Amino acid sequence: MNISFVVDSASDLKVNTEELDVSLTIVPLNVQFGEDHYLDGINITEDEFYKRMASEPELPKTSQPSPQSFFEAFQKEVNKGNEVLYIGISSNLSGTVQSATIGKSMLTEEEQERVTIVDSGIASGGVQILLNEAIGMSKQNVPLEDIVAQLEKTKVNIKAYVLLETLENLKKGGRISAVQGAIAGMLNIKPMISIVDGVVETIGKFRGSKKGIAKMKEIILDWKENNPEKTLYLIHSFSSTEEVKNEFEELFSLSSFPNVIYTRFGSTIGTYSSERAIGFLAY
Repeated sequence: MNISFVVDSASDLKVNTEELDVSLTIVPLNVQFGEDHYLDGINITEDEFYKRMASEPELPKTSQPSPQSFFEAFQKEVNKGNEVLYIGISSNLSGTVQSATIGKSMLTEEEQERVTIVDSGIASGGVQILLNEAIGMSKQNVPLEDIVAQLEKTKVNIKAYVLLETLENLKKGGRISAVQGAIAGMLNIKPMISIVDGVVETIGKFRGSKKGIAKMKEIILDWKENNPEKTLYLIHSFSSTEEVKNEFEELFSLSSFPNVIYTRFGSTIGTYSSERAIGFLAY
């Protein structure tokens, strides 16, 4: 029995699904600016999202897809005779996995047995790490239950490090006061956060991006020393991949890694990271 894969748009996956040579469905989250409603990645592009977010006095609101959306995605693949594996954004960050669980319950009991839901404990490129691992195993005809068991082991080791360019969105979202935001802006403070199992922690504050990037370099090279053959996943909210390359190329050569994957934050993570956030995923 073949395996069909489902992710949500918080995976920030931007690829022609035909290139992966698997059945893959991306279920979009909802984005709202005032009274304007959008489907993430469907009728609002990343460029449009960041441009509008910068001009709005309040942050956009994002919400999980409806259970009906997941029901339709699951049923379509089950009707093909396939098993279905959904890898979703951390339940500590969004109610999307819960919505998917409700969508699964709308199937018949027989159909439900062929749908498996994995809470990634992460978002964005972290979901992609799990998806790529799952696809690779499925192409080696590994049974779905064994794939899921491996994903559960992998996901607990995924950790995101992100250097924020500005605290403006945290101020807009009420996470810090206007006074704190103003002081941080005057002092050019750049906080670095880590995300593990959906839990966000501040792990450092730097006067200027250069110092923050230098620290990020240290973390990446320490990780590389123990993982020389692994793909480097860089995550960001810059306007282009070239800008991300330029930030790091001054410090070390990205060509020293066997492969580099760049992922730009979409609306779910971008709402809180704002523009010009940059980081990587250890796994």
